Amino acid sequence: MRGAIRLRLVCGWASLLLVLFAGRPAYATETEADSTRTVPSAATLPSAHGALLRSAVLPGWGQFYNGRPVKGLFFGAASATALASVVVEHRRIRSAPTPEEHQDRTARRNSRLLYFALSVALAAIDAYVDAHLADFGDVPSGLSTGAAIQVEMQRDQAWLRLKAPLP
Repeated sequence: MRGAIRLRLVCGWASLLLVLFAGRPAYATETEADSTRTVPSAATLPSAHGALLRSAVLPGWGQFYNGRPVKGLFFGAASATALASVVVEHRRIRSAPTPEEHQDRTARRNSRLLYFALSVALAAIDAYVDAHLADFGDVPSGLSTGAAIQVEMQRDQAWLRLKAPLP
């Protein structure tokens, strides 16, 4: 039982890291220097507050605004799934045969509502941070970060290894 919980925890963190890094460009790719390329001005960069508000109103919209459609689809689907589970649990409350069952279903609905609120909050925070990092810059051509995420799973064990060089 304890191993299953640990495996779920590791898989959960690994999937969260995968989603957070999914929208980032590949740093190790070779790009040709372009002397005509200009640095984006502040007018063309996404607004951090605009991304935050968009993602708070409709989870995933802020990620699309920032140019990260994969993350936008993930946050939109996660929030829609959480909201659908809230609606399903709310409808089940009315048909509870006993007061204890009514109380259990209400608690279940409230916990699902918390999951929905957390998914909206995470989407908004991610959009805000991503918009702030839009002008952070790319790694110069020919350089790589050497960063890697590695997940290993065996029958009763799982490892998550993060490798990032220090400057």
